[in-house]
Formats: sequence, C-alpha cells, structure tokens
Amino acid sequence: MDSIILWLLAASGVLGIFLFVARGLLDQLPEIIVAWRKVQRMYQSADRNVDDSTGTDV
Repeated sequence: MDSIILWLLAASGVLGIFLFVARGLLDQLPEIIVAWRKVQRMYQSADRNVDDSTGTDV
C-alpha cells in the first residue's frame, strides 16, 4: 500500500514538472514566432537589395 502511494506521489510530481515546463515553453512561443518573422523579413529585404544591385550592373 505504501509503495502505491509513493508511486502516485512520484507520478503527480513528474506530471507537475512536465506541465510547468510545457507552460514555460508555450509562454515563450509568441516571442519566438515574432523573432523568426523578423529574421525572415531581414533576409527577404537583403535578397531584394542584392537583386536590385546586380540588376543595375548589367
């Protein structure tokens, strides 16, 4: 009986830690998406600048 209680306590502890970590990751997700879009825009504008500069040399 004691081992069942210990297993239940351990399982609830692991579940609690998992939920804590998952919530932390999900809270950071919007910031990660914004940063990723900013990087994409930066590379897209850099590609346009390279295309414009190579087009005038020819």
